[in-house]
Amino acid sequence: MESFETETKDALIVERSAPVAVLPEHETPGGSLFLSNLDQPDFLLPSVYSFDRSDANVVDVIKQALSKVLVHYYPLAGRLARNSEGKLEVDCQKKLGVPFVEASANCDIVNLGDKRLLDSNVLQKLVYRDFPENMIEVAPLLTAQVTRFRCGGFTLGIAINHCLVDASSGMNFMNSWAEIARGRPLSLIPCHDRIIMKSRVPPQITDASDNFVHVSDISNLTALYKEEQMVWKSFHFDGEKLATLKNMATTDGQGIGSCSSFVALGALVWRARSKALDLKPHQLSKLIVLVDIRSKLKPPIATYFGNALVQACCLSTARELINEPFSSTAWRIKKAIEKVNEDYVRSYIDCLDVYQFDLLSLSSLCLVSWQRLDYGSTDFGWGKPRNFCTGDVPTGCLFMRDESERKGIVLLMGLPLSAMNTFEKLVQLE
Repeated sequence: MESFETETKDALIVERSAPVAVLPEHETPGGSLFLSNLDQPDFLLPSVYSFDRSDANVVDVIKQALSKVLVHYYPLAGRLARNSEGKLEVDCQKKLGVPFVEASANCDIVNLGDKRLLDSNVLQKLVYRDFPENMIEVAPLLTAQVTRFRCGGFTLGIAINHCLVDASSGMNFMNSWAEIARGRPLSLIPCHDRIIMKSRVPPQITDASDNFVHVSDISNLTALYKEEQMVWKSFHFDGEKLATLKNMATTDGQGIGSCSSFVALGALVWRARSKALDLKPHQLSKLIVLVDIRSKLKPPIATYFGNALVQACCLSTARELINEPFSSTAWRIKKAIEKVNEDYVRSYIDCLDVYQFDLLSLSSLCLVSWQRLDYGSTDFGWGKPRNFCTGDVPTGCLFMRDESERKGIVLLMGLPLSAMNTFEKLVQLE
């Protein structure tokens, strides 16, 4: 099993210019933009795209393309505000723009390596975030930094607010930006009609309430996470290993028929993580799977720009989870995902009006899949990125498509050191 830890590269020195506010090239709609219950998480998602080559006008091309793409994705140039009910909305009248930073690094781009998770020290140098994030009326919803390296390569580091995008819509924005930089017309026009995600009055809750069951920590995990160093590692599962897992998921008792690689790997991770954390037998664990609902609604909303993810949920005690056949765990996950239809979606959105959203307890796990994201084709005119990476994944674990010749799935996971050592042994399939 291949794995690695991120390393701090104190040797990386990045010199930044002062940020310049990039505004939409043409006039854009004003007023306020409704944010649904699914849009309320307010935090910045960092990512870095690495490219092996560039030329003298790389900064100007990317900056000018940003100004053009903001005409179509105009909410990103606004700022957050709170409405009379205290909920977040986007003030599109306050066009303060996107801070854009030009920077240079003291090394070659290969010195960054090919890791999917960047050390926070490196991330801070490649992604601009030098502003008071708690002041929503002035904090930008998007920042961009182009860093040029000695070898001629460059990175594009962005931070984008989760309240405006999920992974899919964020990827669509990046690819639209890249299309404009290459002089191409947009292949996708974003839909900003967020009213389709509005909750019903009164709420009609028929399902999805398991997501809001409070899970208490009876396994002393709070102390474990506080006392031990957090370690982030990456694990590669190639086609052969995924086939082994899918076979395990369909043959050892439950007989669920077929299952996806995601479900089979999710079952392995949930069980292994629960064992590695040494959960008490009666400890309740919640497995959350984020499901994209763009194809679940009628009519489908493929170009929706916003958060279109709901949670599919499995609940289990640690004893039941660890003692049941592997196929039973896979069956739980598969059935939870299959429950997500339009009725479930509407009920889930209504639940967010009624229940206090409960952050995941340390015994619980959120599975986030970026397998279908086309982050390998974000070409600004100097070829596809040599690498795409992000920072720590606070929600638990992330599934990414392996762009190398080996294919398969790359799993990114964070755990306290002792638990990670055990987890690494438990997910070995050799």
